[in-house]
Amino acid sequence: MESEIQALAEISAAELERRAGLWSSRESGFISSEALLHFVRNAAPGTYREKLTEKLLGRVVSRVRPITNPGVDTISLTSMNIREAVVDHFVDLLLSDRTKYDERLDYYEVNFNAAIAADRHDASDRHWKYENRNDCLETENGEISVQVESIVDGYNPFDPDELDMKNYRLLLDDAIDSLPELQRRIVVMLRQEVPIESKDPSTQSISKVLGKSEKTIRTHRDKAFASLRLRLQRKGKM
Repeated sequence: MESEIQALAEISAAELERRAGLWSSRESGFISSEALLHFVRNAAPGTYREKLTEKLLGRVVSRVRPITNPGVDTISLTSMNIREAVVDHFVDLLLSDRTKYDERLDYYEVNFNAAIAADRHDASDRHWKYENRNDCLETENGEISVQVESIVDGYNPFDPDELDMKNYRLLLDDAIDSLPELQRRIVVMLRQEVPIESKDPSTQSISKVLGKSEKTIRTHRDKAFASLRLRLQRKGKM
């Protein structure tokens, strides 16, 4: 690694930037992710550093491509959430390192792929555990369960009296952010008073924006509301 970094230090910034864009280790001039991270960490602030950072982040994304299963939204969305969690964590480390040397990035300079794989494993554990908890809220055919119906009955997470409490709003925001992406988007639009469906073609609706049927939107809304209520109850806010 040291010999690679020493050799790269002799080439121009433009050439280093070009070679940082090579994706395959079989290509002549390919730069290892470990060496690229070294130059990202040590480059002066400016356009050059940002371009190298962009290419490095591209490699992070390529290591955590989401699993796609046509027709099963929650699986692909959960995989997307895992990828975003890994990328966000890496970006946080880079930003922390730019403020003050962060030793947590040192392992990435030694074994980049293993470090990203560990991040993916941790993110997968978190997100799939949440997804599996959500499974009990629906029946085998995807319909909401009796349990969901009983939890959601009359429940409104946007009760004006509750929203007047700052601590409740913060906990609610956190709970909404933890939802699977489709459910999160539905809840956010409901909070903005966007209707689920509208007969007026000029009126924007959740069903239209997300390209889902009214029944699908209502099913995911109920599962989201059940998840929110259970989480807020555990926090002692209901």
